[in-house]
Amino acid sequence: MMLIVGGVGQGKLDYVLSRTGLGPEDVAHSPEEAESRPIFCGLEHWPELDVDRLLSQNPEVILICREVGCGVVPVEPEQRAWREAVGRLCCRLAQRAERVERIFCGLPMVLKGAGTWS
Repeated sequence: MMLIVGGVGQGKLDYVLSRTGLGPEDVAHSPEEAESRPIFCGLEHWPELDVDRLLSQNPEVILICREVGCGVVPVEPEQRAWREAVGRLCCRLAQRAERVERIFCGLPMVLKGAGTWS
């Protein structure tokens, strides 16, 4: 499993599609779709994701998550709780991932993992 993170509009999905040669039809937007597709984009919408279930069904999935912990802290408690849950999910995933990259201005920064994509 790989985890790709980055802010809004930073080119995460374009980067993954260019590296894999896959197309938009290969991208999941829900946990159910992610069990059978190679890329799951929009992970931040699913902070309570059952990671064990997903990885048992699709251990090679590439997960793409928008960074939500930077910037102004929201006033609403629900928004703060959501940001906390997404951040903790990413921490759990990063521990298990073979590779973690952050995309900024379309440029990758390898946070974990060595070598090139396989």
